[in-house]
Amino acid sequence: MNGATHGKATDGLSLAGRSVLPAQMRVVVLGAGVMGPGIALVFAEHGMPVDLCEVSQPALDAGMAALADALLLKQEAGLCTPESAARAIARVTPRLEAGEALGRADLVIEAVPENREIKRGVFERIADEAPPHAVVWSNTSTLDVFGLAPAALAPRLLVAHWFAPPHILPLVEVVCQPPVPESLRDETLALLRALGKAPVLLDKFVPGFVINRLLRALGREAFAMIEDGVISIAALDVAVRTSLAPRMQVLGLMQRYDYTGLHLSLRNLGDPDIVDAPVNRSPAPLRERVARGELGVTSGKGFYDYAGRTPLQLQRERDLRLWRAMHGLAELVSDPHPI
Repeated sequence: MNGATHGKATDGLSLAGRSVLPAQMRVVVLGAGVMGPGIALVFAEHGMPVDLCEVSQPALDAGMAALADALLLKQEAGLCTPESAARAIARVTPRLEAGEALGRADLVIEAVPENREIKRGVFERIADEAPPHAVVWSNTSTLDVFGLAPAALAPRLLVAHWFAPPHILPLVEVVCQPPVPESLRDETLALLRALGKAPVLLDKFVPGFVINRLLRALGREAFAMIEDGVISIAALDVAVRTSLAPRMQVLGLMQRYDYTGLHLSLRNLGDPDIVDAPVNRSPAPLRERVARGELGVTSGKGFYDYAGRTPLQLQRERDLRLWRAMHGLAELVSDPHPI
């Protein structure tokens, strides 16, 4: 069972060569936007005190409200009790000023917007104010943050890219490079597993990492087929949900080729009649909707019409379905290895 579902405390943790109990590890999450509250929740559910920091009161209030709502929704899904939810939220301290929290941090998680200058400033502050033993994780989804941080952070800075909603989805993409020692890399992977996550280590940095690059490739083909009138948007989503998604949940991507047969896969990839869609950085199905102000859930309309439902209602419905799906797939999540 996914530890994020159970929210069980771990017995002991090691980070940067220091062994601590969960209640003794000070975790600081910088940024209470889309990702920060969910990341904070994962640590809090596993017995760790967390400081959730933001630069504006409205953003901080919204982040804490999102965290509380996530716990309410988890109760609705039957995956936690009111008592365990209350204990988790009590471990999260909202802060407008991060200085005090940074000064005693063991682990600092950067979850600020994907803006190079914002991240550069955050890394400089961490280098100045956090203890020299504090490990730093960046939740960047695309950027090469190693060139943005001061040299003092280089031996203890790793990318730990979570996926929204981070308190539900298990994957965390991990990237590190010298001079980060192998021991810290291994401790990071072990800590993520103790949190119920499924960390995947990339052997080197690539812009966008792995999953976002795969999504770009899928999106390129999808937009091309929609624009060419091959299939409707709704029919394409049905096809993905009822074939591609469940099969990948069991086999992943590469093991599927084994089941097809590598000789057949090689022949299929070489079929001259199937031509890959060209790179199109402004596909019409996206561009035209953006021009009309149809931005998706936040505006009430995108590829689908969400009239009559608020973004919060839609997010709750998505998350409730994800909770139930991940609960049903618990065995695959806890042992995500090939057949």
